[in-house]
Amino acid sequence: MQLPWDEHFLEIVIPAWQAYLAAERKLSEAICSAEPHQVERAKYDVLREGGAAAFYVHHFGEVVLRARPSWLPAEIRLPGDVLDWLAGQCTMLRTDEVVADVALLADVADALKHAVLTRRTDGREVSTNDAVLVLRRNYGEHRYGEGKFGGADEVWILARSGARALSSVLQNVVDAWRRVAGIHLPAIGQP
Repeated sequence: MQLPWDEHFLEIVIPAWQAYLAAERKLSEAICSAEPHQVERAKYDVLREGGAAAFYVHHFGEVVLRARPSWLPAEIRLPGDVLDWLAGQCTMLRTDEVVADVALLADVADALKHAVLTRRTDGREVSTNDAVLVLRRNYGEHRYGEGKFGGADEVWILARSGARALSSVLQNVVDAWRRVAGIHLPAIGQP
């Protein structure tokens, strides 16, 4: 049975996103500990949680399309329509992106899901699943306000348009969903 759209967002999407953020924090802590086995484990954990968050945040568009909540414009009929509409709502972290975060996240989810990408190859930002999500330091390369301070290892999306911090892309898409759906999250630790 499919969950109602709002329950799906609060109980599936948000926890997946928060698990990814927690994994990023644990990676930073492991690097500071200088324990090689902790660093190795944290690297696998952050990649796994990042991929899971990408899937769940992207898939939420299909949940919304099926549920057709009152805030979804009536003219939206196809999954691509949902993504195009939401892309116009992604303005929290930046407003002048060449590549919309919604489309980039869709490409990441597709690339992680398929060994060979066969659909919608024109205009795709991610052409293969090889190294879509990678761990690296991009100190001095990321956009203002993106990524970890000081250039610590973190998950990056490698796209034709350049490298982007996965945390920033997820933040922007999650915030867009929250705004259009009117969802206010309780403070961490609050019911």
